[in-house]
Amino acid sequence: MWQFQWIVSLLPDSWLFWIYLTILSAGVTLYLASKLLRWPPFRWIPMVGQYPLVAEILGVVLLAGGIFLFGGLSIDMAWRDRVHQLEAKIAIAEQKSKDANVKLDSEIKKKNKVIVENRVVYKDRIKQVEKIIDAECKVAPEAIDIHNAAAKNVKLEPLK
Repeated sequence: MWQFQWIVSLLPDSWLFWIYLTILSAGVTLYLASKLLRWPPFRWIPMVGQYPLVAEILGVVLLAGGIFLFGGLSIDMAWRDRVHQLEAKIAIAEQKSKDANVKLDSEIKKKNKVIVENRVVYKDRIKQVEKIIDAECKVAPEAIDIHNAAAKNVKLEPLK
């Protein structure tokens, strides 16, 4: 049965709908005809009136098969709709993700720019107070302030 399923999946959905509707209609028609064939005027028709039980069984089988196929088609269509809805949600989420990544990249570039600018300012400030730091071989309070500011990444204005 599963070998046949891929062939059915190649058919358009509208064709499947009409094929299943035809099977269901044939089942209803055969079942009603089998009940009609038991009545006296039709019972005496040769070849037709002789087999009402066969027509009834075949009608019930086609009717049950048609209902089963319609149920499977409706479930398949419901899952396809669900897949399309989720694909739309995924597309929206991907677009939001791209927008968030662009915003995040711009924020990272801004912070990196501030870090580079601060690094240059710290180097210049250390060069300016270098003589004070080296004069007594003690750690001057200016050096500690510069070091602490650099560790905290505080934005400093260059000295003039």
